[in-house]
Amino acid sequence: MGYDMPKGNYRSVSINDAVVGRVKKLIETLGTYHSVAEFVSEAIRLRVETLEKQHEVKEET
Repeated sequence: MGYDMPKGNYRSVSINDAVVGRVKKLIETLGTYHSVAEFVSEAIRLRVETLEKQHEVKEET
């Protein structure tokens, strides 16, 4: 098997091919992300932070 999962706590999710295509196009155009995974991780983190602020949810550490 040629692919080893990165070390750490990770989960996988399914994303519609059309959305992945849009993300890839943005990555190519902007050049600010190295991968779809990096883009998605940041997008999720930002959305979670926004919702936490809106609903005054404290981050669990």
